[in-house]
Amino acid sequence: MQLFIGHITGNEFQLDTVEIHHCVKVLRKSIGDKIDFITGNGNLYQGKISFVSKSMVCGTFSKVKSNFGTVPYSLTIAIAPTKNINRIELFVEKAVEMGIEAIVPIICDRSERRVIKEDRLRKIVFSATKQSLKGKITQVQPAMTFKDFIAKEHSNLLIAHCEEGHKLSLKEMLKPNTATTILIGPEGDFSSAEIQLALKSGARPIHLGLSRLRTETAGLVAVSTVYQELG
Repeated sequence: MQLFIGHITGNEFQLDTVEIHHCVKVLRKSIGDKIDFITGNGNLYQGKISFVSKSMVCGTFSKVKSNFGTVPYSLTIAIAPTKNINRIELFVEKAVEMGIEAIVPIICDRSERRVIKEDRLRKIVFSATKQSLKGKITQVQPAMTFKDFIAKEHSNLLIAHCEEGHKLSLKEMLKPNTATTILIGPEGDFSSAEIQLALKSGARPIHLGLSRLRTETAGLVAVSTVYQELG
């Protein structure tokens, strides 16, 4: 199945601008052809093309399936961007393939990267969403400071850190039918002050196994654990 991303108004659809070249020039779609597309709301649609140009592909559509490729849980990963941007981009791609509600870049005391291009990450999200046949598009939220993120309300907030102390495994802390948010720190880990702030705000500490993991690896272990346990 070849998926596109589009928009719907009434009983008509229009492909997203970035999809037009691939649809028309690469796949040679034309008037009368049928295409499968998503809008990001979780549904799968099939459209019949009625107009094609260099700047527009549109037509009529019907809904094919609700909850297309969706996972039975809600997971947000708040993760510190890595110094090597390729590593965080790899995390985003693989996390979307497994299924994740939102990704929030957080700027921490020890962050080596403090600027991130959300538009670039969203392009990776779109590509991974189509490749993994999902109808819901993962949200990439604007980067924010650790303190600002902690100040928000979270239903099941967990923090993975490397400091000594009693920590349960992520498996033990998962709750079915409850939205979960997991905090993943930068290369140098969260600072002690950040850990204490998170704990005072209701976060519970977890470990992700015996090994010390890179930031993007820790993020992927967290996502894959939830995927296996609740998926």
